[in-house]
Amino acid sequence: MNPFEIRTQLLEMSKEYLEKQHEINTQFAKQAFEELVKQGQKVESDYKEYMPKMYTFDEVLNQAQKLYGFVAHAK
Repeated sequence: MNPFEIRTQLLEMSKEYLEKQHEINTQFAKQAFEELVKQGQKVESDYKEYMPKMYTFDEVLNQAQKLYGFVAHAK
């Protein structure tokens, strides 16, 4: 595998990791919010407060750098 392929794979892995984190956090936030609405503690207009923000391209790059650091130091 050449360096360009490794970088591409690390970016893909980072994106997949952040997508999964976002999915899990969104699912948890929806469940928590729905329970609070059922209990009358929150109303639907507060929904955006509970939803996690989508990851940014910079976060994908930072995650890829973390993964690369792991690869670079594993000898």
